Amino acid sequence: MARKKTDRQVQEELERRLEEIELLNQQAQQQGLAASATTKEQLEKKIRGETSNSPYIYQQSWSSNVPLGGTALYQVWYSNPDPGYYYPSFVSVFFGVANFLDDIADGLSGRDTRWPELSSPLFALASGATGTQSFSYVTPNVVQRSTYLGNAVLWRGDFHDQGTYFDRALFNVALT
Repeated sequence: MARKKTDRQVQEELERRLEEIELLNQQAQQQGLAASATTKEQLEKKIRGETSNSPYIYQQSWSSNVPLGGTALYQVWYSNPDPGYYYPSFVSVFFGVANFLDDIADGLSGRDTRWPELSSPLFALASGATGTQSFSYVTPNVVQRSTYLGNAVLWRGDFHDQGTYFDRALFNVALT
């Protein structure tokens, strides 16, 4: 459903996202959360639809140091640059080594089942809209103290057929 944007449209969206990312990074720092965002170059490619299926993830923040059995927070921001809307849309979060895999389904099949698998409520993602999803979860208390990898996936479901994968993000949680 993605369409080619003019250079001016890309630059306008890029400027809006970069301003928002700066504010979100400041908020995460004030809350003691880790944060990551796409670089300007990555973001421009995502807006153009060159490196992800559209819509795309552009920012995330999370609890990066959590005690065993502690409560953690994960937040993700996304955008729909397309002329149409997507419904039902979801963000799902799972843990395991999956970020480098070409097919995200391979990561899901090898996920770390000691950690929770979470999905947002379904939502509509309108044309030009941005959104955020927040997850609060309890870390396992029967695993080794180590760093564990979280994965967020933005996707559209289909009630009667296969859904569509849009984009993914990686985050790390060190259990202390």
